[in-house]
Amino acid sequence: MKFRKIIPYICCIASFFVTCNHVAAENIIERKAEYIENLHDTLHISSRFVSNSGNKMDIWVQIQAKGVALEIDSIELCVDNYIFKPKAPFSLTVDEEETADSLITWNCIIQFPYYSTFHHYDTWTINTSRGKFTGLLNPWLQPDNISRWRTSWIKYQKYIPLALIILCGIISAGIIAFYRKRNKKDIEEILRIMKQYEAQYEIDRRLNTELREKVETLYAERWNVFNRLCNEYFDKKDSESDSVRLSIYKEVERQINDMRSTKSLAELENLVDSYNNNLIQRLRVQIPTLTKNDITFLIYLYSGFSPRAICLFTDIKIKNFYNRKSRLKDKILESGAPDCEEFASKM
Repeated sequence: MKFRKIIPYICCIASFFVTCNHVAAENIIERKAEYIENLHDTLHISSRFVSNSGNKMDIWVQIQAKGVALEIDSIELCVDNYIFKPKAPFSLTVDEEETADSLITWNCIIQFPYYSTFHHYDTWTINTSRGKFTGLLNPWLQPDNISRWRTSWIKYQKYIPLALIILCGIISAGIIAFYRKRNKKDIEEILRIMKQYEAQYEIDRRLNTELREKVETLYAERWNVFNRLCNEYFDKKDSESDSVRLSIYKEVERQINDMRSTKSLAELENLVDSYNNNLIQRLRVQIPTLTKNDITFLIYLYSGFSPRAICLFTDIKIKNFYNRKSRLKDKILESGAPDCEEFASKM
């Protein structure tokens, strides 16, 4: 309590020094003229609001004059029974000729030292050549208004529980609507993903069916060739004739030559591309430095033939097979092609 009594003195001392030195203090005055017909001479001074911000307190004072002369010498506040002076001196001179035809309004914002506590009896006083003008610093704190607010509060406080219930109901309804909307979006997204999955599953199933049929056809053709050779060998195995053995050898050689043909090679390339995302086609485009023999070797390799079979098809020795495969793999990886890792991994 003792410290609270000291505060006004401190504020007054600070106000005195600031007023003398004019440090960081500025009063704002705005003038407005309005012609009003048949208006009698008048003088009206009032205070509109009090605002605290930072280290200062702003008081808005409005002065209206018509056909009168006036000199304002000073303004002071009486807050908590202590007198406060503005941070910068405030004065104003109103000439009678200036207000002869129009109503002149001065809106003045006057800076005072900061103070946080106000009462309903706090006042402002303006000393003028026409005497003192005094008013309440904050008319809303008058006992009549406080009593009126208290009466209104007592009158309407019984409706507060109902208002809270209604507010809670509105909030709950909003939350429920929000989650229903979000759940609907989630369900729609799940249904969309399921449709995409079903469509992709149907595509995969069709591709797998086609692949199985192709593989079955390819194996059937291979087994037919093998069966034919076995049947021929069975019929002629007891023969001691070299010509018979030579005929079997020639038949095998003929089948190997068929696998070397351009038609068989094109069929193998088409089969590899169909079920490996156009592997050979991408290989040709991304690594144009590969030779025709390199592409042929890779087609047989990607088709799944054994090293010995590839040696027969390409007419190379088995020891050269692995050297060529290693050389091609290094060439593919060093090419920097976008899919070089995929090309090498399938070798």
